[in-house]
Order: sequence, then structure tokens, then C-alpha cells
Amino acid sequence: MRRLLLLGGITAVLVFGRADQTRASHTGLLFGAPARITVTMTEYKFSPQTITVEAGTPVDVVLENKGLLTHVFMVYPQPKTALKGVGAWWDYVLANTYFRDMGEVMVHVRGEFVVAGTRLSEIGVEPGKRVTLTFTPTRKGTFEIGCHLATGGGGSHYTAGMKGTLVVK
Repeated sequence: MRRLLLLGGITAVLVFGRADQTRASHTGLLFGAPARITVTMTEYKFSPQTITVEAGTPVDVVLENKGLLTHVFMVYPQPKTALKGVGAWWDYVLANTYFRDMGEVMVHVRGEFVVAGTRLSEIGVEPGKRVTLTFTPTRKGTFEIGCHLATGGGGSHYTAGMKGTLVVK
């Protein structure tokens, strides 16, 4: 009986170990994604403002907040008509996020999961913090990046200039 349990345990490690390695190579947690881009967030901009990635190639986007305020990173198709108000933007991004139906999308800090899913609408980064967004781009095209947190008085980080472009080739 003990041999059977031990053999079963070894088999489980081999089967699950192989699955974990495949998943880890996709997420970049264990082996690192083939592409890595660092985006610095400050008041009120992303640097670089344009990020270019290859469709089908896993990428780590390292988000570093060097500002004094919390910022969010959102990616979505640019709306056909101008949206008014922070609430309208949040509704639009939630419904149209680039990070939907593309497989696993993960946010992690120093090898620890923060969140993983198949439909993330925003990644928040507190001042002085650094998080990594790992995903495999699937839809080609040009998409907008924005931070749609309110600044007060009807404005937002976005209207103050915190926007950019994601190009997926």
C-alpha cells in the first residue's frame, strides 16, 4: 500500500510539475516572459507613452509608480465618440478592456500572485510600488492606455495627460 501511495505521489508531481512549468513559462513567474517592458507612472503620464508588443509572445509589463498618487493602468480600444466623466470611462473600459477573453492575465509582485483572471479592466499601483502584468497579446491593433482616476473638479488623471498607446503587431 505504501509503495502505491508513493508511486501515486511521484506520478502526481511529474504530471502537475510539467503543467506548472508550462503555465509558469506562460506567466513569466518562474522563467520570465520572452519580452519585458517597464512603464513608469508619474503625475500625470506613462513613460514610455507607446508600448509595442508582438501578438502571441508572452510579455511582462512592469508598472512602476514613481509618483505621489495611486495610478491605474487600463488598456482598451479608443472609443469612437468622446466620453464625458470618469464614470462613463470606467463603464466603457470595464465593457471593452483589452484584457478579456485572451486566456490567463496575471498581476504579480515579486513572484507572488496578486490577481489572475481572463478579464481584468485595470491594474492599480500605489505610490512607490512596482507590479508586473503578464499576458500574451492576442488581438492585433492599436489600443489606448489610460489612467481614469478622478482628480477632483470634474477632471481625471487621463484629462491631465495620463494616456498612451499599446501597439500589438
